[in-house]
Amino acid sequence: MTNFGDKRNTEGFDKHPENIGKGRKKKIYTILKEKGFSADDIRTAFGELAFYTIDELNKIKDDTKKPIITRIIANQFELALTKNDWYKVKEILEHVIGKPVQQINSSIDGDFTITPKEWTD
Repeated sequence: MTNFGDKRNTEGFDKHPENIGKGRKKKIYTILKEKGFSADDIRTAFGELAFYTIDELNKIKDDTKKPIITRIIANQFELALTKNDWYKVKEILEHVIGKPVQQINSSIDGDFTITPKEWTD
């Protein structure tokens, strides 16, 4: 058993409520799904807005009459461009066109035996 001594954090969020919600940020796709948008809604909005100019995106994200899904996605595209955050672009594209198939091929010719190291010592 490990002894953590005085460094062990036993106070938790009760004594430090300022730390609540400081975990990993949710991805935009997750946020939209939690708001009730279907995967098809999200893909359609991502695919459509990907062809807009930066001026068009700025108009959409600030237009309170537009659906929230288009405003959120327009904002994410604009952030990806202005901050050079290519991870955001990658995430958006993966949800529009899907992730590329990752495939591993292997082949073994002939017979072989794997012997644990401790057996050979």
